[in-house]
Amino acid sequence: MDNRYDKILAKVDSMKLPKIDYAKFYESSQQDIDNVKSPVDFIEEIFSRLSGEYKQQGTALPWGSTKEKVRFRSGEVTMWSGYNGHKKSMVMGYVSLGFIRADEPVCVASFEMKPADTIIRMLQQASTKKEPDSDDVEKFFLWANKKLFLYDHIGSLSAQRLYGVIYYTAKELGVKHFIIDSLMRVVAGEQGGDVMNAQKDFVTKLCDLAMELDIHIHFVHHTKKGDESEPSSRYDAKGSGAISDNIHNSLIVWSKKDDEDSSAPDTVIKCDKQRNGSWEGIIPLWFIPDCLQFVSNPTNSAWEWL
Repeated sequence: MDNRYDKILAKVDSMKLPKIDYAKFYESSQQDIDNVKSPVDFIEEIFSRLSGEYKQQGTALPWGSTKEKVRFRSGEVTMWSGYNGHKKSMVMGYVSLGFIRADEPVCVASFEMKPADTIIRMLQQASTKKEPDSDDVEKFFLWANKKLFLYDHIGSLSAQRLYGVIYYTAKELGVKHFIIDSLMRVVAGEQGGDVMNAQKDFVTKLCDLAMELDIHIHFVHHTKKGDESEPSSRYDAKGSGAISDNIHNSLIVWSKKDDEDSSAPDTVIKCDKQRNGSWEGIIPLWFIPDCLQFVSNPTNSAWEWL
C-alpha cells in the first residue's frame, strides 16, 4: 500500500455515516397526504401528454441504444431475476454506475457480498481496469460521493428492519434507487414458515414504499432450475406467483455458457414486463472480462466513467 492511502483516507473520512436506529426511524415516519383527487387535478399532465411535450419519465439504462426502451420510474419496483451464476449482481453493479452518473443516488443492500467487494467490482467497471490504482480509487470515491451508499449486512435480515433502512436512505440521504440483493435473504422462512405469504407481503410492501417515498426499488431474485440455454421468464422466479404479479417491471439476466457462436451476445437482459412502458424485448450485451463491463455492440470499447 503506498503513501497515497493516508491522503485518500483523510479526504473521505468525513463521508462516513453515523449509526442509525433504522427500526425507530421507520416507526416515527408519518404520511399525511390526501390521495383522493378530481380529474382536473391532473389537467397539466394530461395536456402535456396530448400535446407531445411530455417526456418519458424515469432513469434510463446506461446504454444509448436502450434509452427509449426501459425506464426506472419513481414509485415502481423492478425484479432482476435469472439463473444462478448468470451475472445478475454484476449487471446490477454496472447499471448502478448509470444511476450515479445521472445524479440519482443509489443504495446497495447486498446480503451476499461484503461492501468492500461490491465497491471493488464497481471500481473495476468504472475505471476500466482489472487492477485499479490509488488514483482510480480517489477519483471513484470523489465521483460517487453522496451518490453511492451501501448497507453493511451479510446474511438474513428481517423485513421490518429493511423497511427502516429504505426509509432512512430515502428520507435522509436522498437515495432514489434502492437495490436489494437478494429477496431470499429477507423473506425465506419468515411468518411461521409460510414463505409464499411472506414473499407476497414483502413485495407488496416494497411497492407501497416505492410509491410513498417516490423512489425506485430493485431486487434480485433467483430463477427455478431449468433449461439454461435460453433466458427464463418472470413466471420462472422461485416462490410465490404474487411476486411477478405485483412488480411493475421484470428484467431477466441471462449469460451464454458456451463459445460456439462468437458473434452472439455474451449476456442479454430480457424485459418481459413493463407496466408503465410500452417496450418489451431482448437487450443484447457483450461482456469485457478485464473490466467486467457490458457493452451494447461487440466492437465497442469499455466506457470511461471517471
